[in-house]
Amino acid sequence: MRLAPFVCAIGLMSGGAMASPIDAAFRDFAALQGEWTCHGVFPASGKTIDSNVRFALDLDGKALVKHHDDTSAPALYHALEAWGFDAKNQRYNATILDSFGGARLFSSAGWADGRLVWSSAADVKPAQRFTYVREGQDGLRIDWELERDGAFVIGDTLHCSRRSSSQ
Repeated sequence: MRLAPFVCAIGLMSGGAMASPIDAAFRDFAALQGEWTCHGVFPASGKTIDSNVRFALDLDGKALVKHHDDTSAPALYHALEAWGFDAKNQRYNATILDSFGGARLFSSAGWADGRLVWSSAADVKPAQRFTYVREGQDGLRIDWELERDGAFVIGDTLHCSRRSSSQ
């Protein structure tokens, strides 16, 4: 069963990258497409972090693939995410594969009030959450939270700006 997230992500990545109509379930995600430059902080240590994030629709507009690459030294964290919509259960599912060998599953009800919250599956320990918050037309905040002593605390926060095509 641990192979399932990997198989799901590979399946999502194998689709063509050709432009196609956006599935109705992903219309609210279309604005994420493109490249983003992010700067943030780990509140517990005060250490800063820089990252590049790239979103692209795939599978004829029925999935979104996200690449996350840390760029500040030592730039060890890299992740690939595949987001899909489960019509039967009316929720979004995400698989995150990372450079540390992690494979985590998340689900979300979708965008609400400018926020997208991904909650980890029950077997992810400690429990985790990613919250995406729109910041104006070309801004995005990404908060990664993890559960400690029964409450969620911020692990890191990134403020992202859309990269222009000339960068």
